[in-house]
This record gives sequence, C-alpha cells and structure tokens, in this order.
Amino acid sequence: HPQAQERGISIDLGFTSFHLDGYLVTLVDAPGHAELIRSVVAGANIIDAAILVVAADEGPKIQTGEHIIILQSFGISKAVVALSKIDLVFPTRLKKVKNQIRNILRGTSLEGAPIIPVSAVTGEGIEELKDAIKSILSPPEREVEGPFKMPIDHAFRIKGAGTVITGTIHRGRVSIGDEIEIMPIKQTAKVRSIQTFRESREEAKAGDRVGISVTGTEPEKIYRGCYAGTPGTLKVTNKLVGWIQMNRLFKYTLRPGVQVHLTVGMPTVPATMIPFKTSEGRNLLLAEVKSGDTFEALFRLGESVVADEGTPLLVSRLDLPPTTLRIAGSGKVTDASPGEMGFFTEKTKKGRVKTPKHPKGSIVVGLAETKIGAERLLNMVATTERGIPGKVVSTFGGKGAVIIRFEKPVSEGEVVFVKKFKPRKV
Repeated sequence: HPQAQERGISIDLGFTSFHLDGYLVTLVDAPGHAELIRSVVAGANIIDAAILVVAADEGPKIQTGEHIIILQSFGISKAVVALSKIDLVFPTRLKKVKNQIRNILRGTSLEGAPIIPVSAVTGEGIEELKDAIKSILSPPEREVEGPFKMPIDHAFRIKGAGTVITGTIHRGRVSIGDEIEIMPIKQTAKVRSIQTFRESREEAKAGDRVGISVTGTEPEKIYRGCYAGTPGTLKVTNKLVGWIQMNRLFKYTLRPGVQVHLTVGMPTVPATMIPFKTSEGRNLLLAEVKSGDTFEALFRLGESVVADEGTPLLVSRLDLPPTTLRIAGSGKVTDASPGEMGFFTEKTKKGRVKTPKHPKGSIVVGLAETKIGAERLLNMVATTERGIPGKVVSTFGGKGAVIIRFEKPVSEGEVVFVKKFKPRKV
C-alpha cells in the first residue's frame, strides 16, 4: 500500500509464510485495533498462536491491553512477545519496557510468554523469535469435515485470472470446479483455480490460506466481511442472540437499548444490545450489566451478517476515546435466527401468612390492596422467606388477600414473596 510504504508501517491486513521444521507457518499481520479484532474474531478457531508486538521506543499502549483481552477472550493462550525496534533504544530502556510487559501479562493467560527483543532493521533476534514460535507450536486440529466456509478479506481483479478472493478456510474443503456462494450479497460463483502462496492447488482445506480465482461475480461487489461457502449453508441475519461475558476491566455499565459495535466473525457492525436472563419461561430484562457479568443478549444489527450458532462475538464501544479500554465483552452466537421475542420486567411483592391452615391452603395478606389486584396474582409462583415454594390458587375476601397452596407447612406471620412480570417494549 502506498501509504504503508510512505509511513513505514502496516495499515492493512498483510499475509506471508515461512517453513519451520515441517510446519508451513502463516503470519497474519493485523495492524491497528479494528483489523486485529476482525482477524482474531473471524479466525479464532484456526489461530494456533499469537505474536504480540510492542515497540521498545514507545512501550505498551492501551491497545496492547485490548489485544491481550481479545486473545484471552477467544482462548488463544499460546503467545510470544516481539519487543521490536530495539535498534532505537539503550539497554536501560529495553530492560524497563520488558518489566512493563511482564507486569501487564501477570494474571492473564499470556503470563510467562517469552519476550524476544528484535530489530527488523538489523535482523537481531529474528532467529530467536522463530525458535520461540517453534517451541509453542503443535500439530493443529482443523474442522475439515462439513460444508466449506471462508471469510473473505480481499477481492480484486487479475488480468487473465478474473475475480480473485482471498481468505483462510475455516471449515471444510474447496476444489477446482466447485460452485460456491458469496454471502450476504447472494452471489454464486465457480472455482476456476486455487493458490496457496503462489503454489497452485487442486484442493484446499480448513486452515489453508488461499487465493481463489472465481467466475460469475465481480470484485467490486465483494467487501471484507463477506463469506464464501457451500451453496445453501451460510445463514444471513440482522438479528441474533448471544451468550456474553463482560470484560472484567471494562469500567462502564451497559443498559437495555445501548448502542454497541458487535464483531460477528469477520465484520463489525453497529448493534442495539438488549441484555436479559430467562426465568420461568420469560425473558427478563436486566436493568444493567457490568464488569464480570454473564448473560444472554438480543442484538439488533445495523447490517446483515453471516452467522451461525457458535460464531464468536466481541462487544465493543468504539465511540469511546481510544485512550479508554473499549472491549466490553465477548461470547458466541446461541441463536442466529431468533423469532419475535417478548421481554418483561420483574417486580417482587411482599406479604405475610395470616392464617396458615385453610381448607384450600394458607391465607396471605399484603400482596395486593384490592380484589382486582389479587386476581392478577392467580397461578403465580410464591416463595416463603425460608424458600418453601407455593402457588396462588384463589382470592380471599374483598381486600386483596389470597390463598396460597404451599408444598410444606408454613407458620403464621411468615414472610411470602410473589414475582410479578410486566411486559416491556425495547
């Protein structure tokens, strides 16, 4: 990229490979915050290890912490720290930054990762970095069975080859002559040729980094976030339910209807988040979620995405200043095509046992003020302070008393709770 050449830094995804003791190691250079998120979330199931790069002259930044959180969130614990640009600093500075890195990694899944000082200018430390990578690699397990699935990170035209799409295969296999589908743009194409780092292939499988020449579609229609797959197997949705765990270091609370950025596999899209829990067959709104909480959430997406059950999710607040940790939480899709969902708020009413023994049960007062209010409690579940369950079976009199049939004997004056559910539109 011309700007990358001019500035001397990576500004877009970059890919290269090298052989290391029988392994073909593919390096994915994910510069910056947004591209790292896309790469990790999209490729979580095929990433075997990470190289966390920290510049010796600048030291760890807030994004370094975010990168560690992203890796932890998706179970990527094998890592090496490349302490780069050591040709620009004195040994005392190098020692200081090493200590800073160790402190940041302490208590994380990356604690104990080797820190290798390197210089891209002089080549110092590169062989040691390769040795460190070799020490954490093991034969990978890939999902080679099942329908073909690949997130597309680039699409372009090559003279004589037509449209070329590139990506790393997540699942299944693809062969020359196969028909594939590109979603969510609903384009079908036919595989003309396959290459892996300029080597022609008849077939490629999960874990392979490939360029695929296809016919039947134009590169201008394809964008980063599209997926290629076996026709009819890729689900497209603008609404999904996910299980989420909040990042313990995120310092803000989130409430129903909050606007977030949701990374669903490869694409990051704006979304409205509605956190809830399921109780007694109802979806109960959570008033707020905060650091460390786990919950389910309905996400209404601003754009259609490809997703299925198990697709990794990352919840971010990218509207916050970059000096603030913006990763709110992570999780996975539990329902990629939910139907209409109703939500309720829960209100607990408190009463007391007036008459423990009645032919129908126990008479309880204080839960309602009128007979109409008491009628609204019929068939609701009740619980005493001691945890004895019961059910409201009828009203009693005209002043809001009810009769509750408890599963065990209760005492006069015992405190009773009944939960009321009120429908809520969000």
